[in-house]
Amino acid sequence: MSRAWLFALGFAWSVVVVTGVQAAEDEALDESADSGQDFTVSGGLDAHQKNTESFWSKWRFTGYLKNETAYRVREPRSVTKIRNIAYLNAQYSFSKTMRFNYAGWAYYDLAYDLFDYRTIAARSERNAQEPLVFVETLPHEKDSPVAETREMYLDFFLKNLDIRIGKQYVVWGVLEGVRITDEINPIDFRELILPDLLDYRIPLWTVKLDHYRGDTTYQFLWIPEIKFHKPAPQGSEWELLQDIRDNDGNVLTKFPKSFALENSELGLKVNTNILDTELSLSYFYTWDDFPVIFRTARVDQTPNNPPILYPTYTRISMYGATAVKQVGPVIVKTEAAYVTDKYFGLRNTIDRDGDGFTDSNGELQRDHIRWGLGLDFNIFGMDLSPGYTLWHIINYDDGLIQPQNDSAFSLFGRKEFPQNSAVFQFLWIYLINMEESLLKPKLTFQVSDKLQVSGGLDLFYGRSGFLGDSGTGTINNLIAAAQQRPQFLGNFHDNDRIYMEFKYSF
Repeated sequence: MSRAWLFALGFAWSVVVVTGVQAAEDEALDESADSGQDFTVSGGLDAHQKNTESFWSKWRFTGYLKNETAYRVREPRSVTKIRNIAYLNAQYSFSKTMRFNYAGWAYYDLAYDLFDYRTIAARSERNAQEPLVFVETLPHEKDSPVAETREMYLDFFLKNLDIRIGKQYVVWGVLEGVRITDEINPIDFRELILPDLLDYRIPLWTVKLDHYRGDTTYQFLWIPEIKFHKPAPQGSEWELLQDIRDNDGNVLTKFPKSFALENSELGLKVNTNILDTELSLSYFYTWDDFPVIFRTARVDQTPNNPPILYPTYTRISMYGATAVKQVGPVIVKTEAAYVTDKYFGLRNTIDRDGDGFTDSNGELQRDHIRWGLGLDFNIFGMDLSPGYTLWHIINYDDGLIQPQNDSAFSLFGRKEFPQNSAVFQFLWIYLINMEESLLKPKLTFQVSDKLQVSGGLDLFYGRSGFLGDSGTGTINNLIAAAQQRPQFLGNFHDNDRIYMEFKYSF
């Protein structure tokens, strides 16, 4: 079934649910009328008409129409996006204790109709070190057209207990845009990490319970739907990570079955306030959103004896804590997580037992610590939020690809210009170990209550990941070579772009 049909059926289902409730109420009214009771009002609406009017008055519709247009400023220069988006949010209140929510969007990218796919993707330039056959045989997948349900859930508001059942997002953590404890929803990398925070999260079917007792909130999550990070379309300008396939194109990765009780993810979080400090403790039993690439690989690997790969998703446990406290004019935020059972890749040359193959099937299981510190303050009328994050691998092995300590710095700034109805903001992310960065300045004008016009830049700095000699250009060889020097932002240093956005809200 296509995404468009799923989108349409999701919205239709929401209407059917509340319409069914309304029909039941109407039937009850008809039965009352048959019993001889008169519900008509002289000169006005009868009870059935009033009830129908009341039904529609309980709906609340909001949304927006948006155009996103981007132009790459590096060769080959080209318009790379003309995306037109329609987003709709519909809420229906059954009563004070029960509410239904639906949100979905559909979009179409006109750039693919007006410009050549290969020019938009620019893979000949980005992969210039690869054989021509590799670039020529890349798929031409597009992130268009798309229609999907983003949220669909029921809320129940009981005494000291809120229950939300359905497709939803759950955001943990206190450092915006940093995934330390905030690992509930996987990421859609269709445009790397450039979209808004909620737009690149993948919603999951979840049962969420919030129990309130004094200043303390207890939250429980049960997630039966299993999804993982979604790579950008194959062959596109943002492609980096993909499902690993054999030479015949078959996916090798082993996926756990979704909606199987034994594969469910479970979360528990406690929020409280002690000494004017907002504190939380959390536990999340989950799946690593990246597959572990177990492999049988010879240390003297050549194109004639490529590694045999066994990509598999594995379980991890996360024990988290956050704290937020105001100290004078500064808000101090910190969070940390202790993560058990995660696998880290070994270099292909590690062969301590001398059998000619990479040790431990190319992966070692290690616990690690994530920690982050952030500040919020205002200076010269500008809100600033610097942040620092650190990953530390415990019981480190020198043969691991990833360094023992991996750190990053971020800086977010925002300044309002009320006289011009404008807001300027920027985000700078610097990955210290990899020596690469992303800078995102943006200026937004509020033309009217409903219309926004924005312009900005996405600027990358860094080096591309070294892929080495890919031989025939097969995924097997690329993955084996790429693990020797992984990069992230630097892979897109030729994708610098300028963009405009027009957003009409209703």
